[in-house]
Amino acid sequence: MMVLNRSTSRKVRYGIVQSMLCRSGTALAAFMIMGSLTEAQTLPPQSLAPASDFSKICTPDPKPFLTRDWSKWDKSQPVIDPEEMYDAAIAYAEGNSAITRDPVAAKRLLEDLTDRAWPGRGRAHFRLGKLLLDPLAGPVDPERASAHLATASSMLNMDASVLLAELHEQGRISNASLAEAERLLRAASTAGHVDGLISLARLQRSGRLGSAPQAATGDLVNLALQTLYGELSKGRCSALYRIGLILSDDSLVPGGLPEGVKWLEAAARQGDTNADLALAEIYLQERAKASPDRFIHHLERAAEGGRPRAMTLLGERLMLGDKAPKDVSKAVTWLERAGLNADPEAYKLLARHYRGEFGAAQDLPKAADALVKASRLPSHSTSVLVSLARLYANGVNGQPDVKAALTYYRRAADRGDVGALTDMAKLLLNYPHEGRPDEPLRLLKEAAARNHPEAMGVLADLYACSAVVPPDASQARIWLDRAAEMGHVRSILAVASRDVSDQGTVQKNAASLLRAAERGDRESMILLSHYLRSGLGVKQDSQEADRWRDAALAQGEGRSRALLLLARRIQNGEDEDRNAGAAKKFLEQAVQEGEPGAQLELGRLLIGQRGDNADVSRGLQLLQAAAAANNTAAMLALSEAPNDLLPSTGRTAQDWKKAAAEAGNPRAAIALASAARDETEATRWLSRVETLPVCATRDMVELAQAYHKAPGAQHDERARHWMQKALSHIQNGVRDPAALFLVGRAMADGVGGMADKEVAIAYIRLAADAGRIDAMRYLGRGYVSGQFGEGNIQAAVEWLSKALRSGDGTVAADLSRLAAIPGKEGEEAISALKESAESGFAPAMREYGRSLQLGLGLPPQPDVGASWLQKAAEAGDTPAMKELSRAYASGYGVELSAQSSTEWLKRAAKAGDAEAMQGLSLAMTLGFGTDVDPIAAQEWLKTAEGAIRK
Repeated sequence: MMVLNRSTSRKVRYGIVQSMLCRSGTALAAFMIMGSLTEAQTLPPQSLAPASDFSKICTPDPKPFLTRDWSKWDKSQPVIDPEEMYDAAIAYAEGNSAITRDPVAAKRLLEDLTDRAWPGRGRAHFRLGKLLLDPLAGPVDPERASAHLATASSMLNMDASVLLAELHEQGRISNASLAEAERLLRAASTAGHVDGLISLARLQRSGRLGSAPQAATGDLVNLALQTLYGELSKGRCSALYRIGLILSDDSLVPGGLPEGVKWLEAAARQGDTNADLALAEIYLQERAKASPDRFIHHLERAAEGGRPRAMTLLGERLMLGDKAPKDVSKAVTWLERAGLNADPEAYKLLARHYRGEFGAAQDLPKAADALVKASRLPSHSTSVLVSLARLYANGVNGQPDVKAALTYYRRAADRGDVGALTDMAKLLLNYPHEGRPDEPLRLLKEAAARNHPEAMGVLADLYACSAVVPPDASQARIWLDRAAEMGHVRSILAVASRDVSDQGTVQKNAASLLRAAERGDRESMILLSHYLRSGLGVKQDSQEADRWRDAALAQGEGRSRALLLLARRIQNGEDEDRNAGAAKKFLEQAVQEGEPGAQLELGRLLIGQRGDNADVSRGLQLLQAAAAANNTAAMLALSEAPNDLLPSTGRTAQDWKKAAAEAGNPRAAIALASAARDETEATRWLSRVETLPVCATRDMVELAQAYHKAPGAQHDERARHWMQKALSHIQNGVRDPAALFLVGRAMADGVGGMADKEVAIAYIRLAADAGRIDAMRYLGRGYVSGQFGEGNIQAAVEWLSKALRSGDGTVAADLSRLAAIPGKEGEEAISALKESAESGFAPAMREYGRSLQLGLGLPPQPDVGASWLQKAAEAGDTPAMKELSRAYASGYGVELSAQSSTEWLKRAAKAGDAEAMQGLSLAMTLGFGTDVDPIAAQEWLKTAEGAIRK
């Protein structure tokens, strides 16, 4: 018996295969004679059921025997055995439990092998072509790949023929031809090539070759299965995995998934980690049911078998605690292994972990490091570069690195990422000294030409009001409408506010949102959910609304923007009742995921609530972090924070306001001009404002008021100019209630020489009708004082009552005074107070109680009045506590009690009332209702003085 060495054996086997391929022209016809099997699944021989013990027949694939470390090979070293070199290339191309994947080394070896004269040259061309199409192996190059595949195909390598046919079918190469794809697949099928048969079946099923008989397509699938069963009967157990894949593909074998899973399980039992990964993905997608333990078992086996995709999936499941116990350290280990095996998705997940997205503390330098590692992999996507750019723009180490951010944005844009163009333009608008003056507009127009909605929205903003281009209302409108049609959320909201009564526009907006949501835009999903829940432009469907909201908030890229939008809408009461707790929860998550705007919103919320000290302190830190990233709105928010909070920031309110103004915030500059102590200071800040884009109607009115206050004829002229701009905005459809109220008040005060009281009242009424409480209060008090001409008590009571019912406690005292007026108006005033008091509104309870005590508008009932004061005081109303203290001190309506009087005074003092603090100090000095305590009395007096200074 002849004994062949390993190299000779391979050559002999290769020759036999070539010979078989040459004779296989009749193979397909011979199989077809077996008869039409239509859609019936070809059954394996009785002895080859998936539950069989294949260990008795399986011949293990030979493991490569490598005599050197081929990853360090260069052309200077001799190659004695090209087959060993080829085995090494395949090992590095695919990776396994023993060899770390190294596609660069694999490519280097294969490129050399394709130039060598050796029997396996066709295989080397095929493998190199395949690597050139693998994004995990470097930049994808279909043209170069097709050249290598064509060479391999000409050498009768059917694997290459099938892959080349795929390039033709998908149109990925310049000479793509469906006819050529069909020719290549028919040739491979004739040779009995399983992948050729399956690919031809898929192409026929697609209908692109015309109508093909279902039976003929079924025959191709069945022939592939018969071929694989034949290989399996000869001990080639890699066929188990391929049989499972075919059967589990519903487009090839409808209803074959359960049987396919059995074959994949059989392959997994023989140690095929490809089968483990396929099963894990089927179970993860819930195409078939399996216990979490079973799912993780397959995923771990695939990961341990060197499959980078499995390592990444396992790391993600462990990080999320989804279908596996949460284990962050183990997750990080697997993700790092996957990264070392050239999977950039693993590094992206690590970056999300270090950004705090999965609940861990933020570590932005580590997040940046993970993304930098991903960017060095040949297969990285542009999303890696964009994520890096955003990290550097927001500040990895506390300060933005604009140059680094622009570098990564440019790299992403050069690789075709349209969103990177828009993000780069926005960054340059914030940091104009980092680029050419015309660059932002050029970048935005290029992105818009490539149908990027955000670019269109920014262009609409720029043409509406900016220092970049001259204002052009028609261009602004064109870009706004285009952005809305493309599903840009902010633009849709702007269009909706402009045409709120136009059902056609609402339906158009809903359709745009649906298109954008289907493309994966998370903010569009949030707004679409609102449209579906409320029936705006679409049929009301709460279940579908929930589905889109859940999709928007699912883990993944873009989630943080959805969280921020939802939090804002909850805060404003646009999606549901205002709920600070729910808004805070969503903002916390958005901050953890690194969303820049969320820092500002959460910081404002935490400071505004004035909850526990830890929350307030964190709110300040968030605002400072946002301010450090050049967020001028955060600087302005810090300037408006309570004075007792600011010392920890190292700046005063005035310092923060100046920083915001100098960084380009027009509202801050206007506020400084309005509060200026002399003409020189006012002129300085007014000049600064004139260099900035003043876009909001509110800012235009406040700028006009600032000019109105400053002396000089030129200032009167500018006041008129800005009032006219504000009125133009309103007449062009900007119907913001706050702006309407401001315009009305400014006109009532004669700002800019526009002293038209009737028009002013009309604007203020519009604001009040739209729910603006301060406008209701202003009208009510104006009609009492005669500010609008003759007094009108009936109108005053009407508007003050509306303000009270809307939750304005400050007008309760106004109504109690009007209640003393005899007649219908007084009755209506006391009726409004009584109604609100009975609803549990503390300020109304207090004033209704005082009216009963003093007989304002109804007979005096001191005891009933005192009981209402008690209810208001117990509800936390500080003025009621002081009134009740006086009642106990005098015995009016209650039993005389110095102790009760002082007790209520103490409660008012603890609530922060300076007058109550002074009264309590006096009581402690005199021993009125309490022990004499001069030290405590002095402390309360000091506290009162401090409160008065604030």
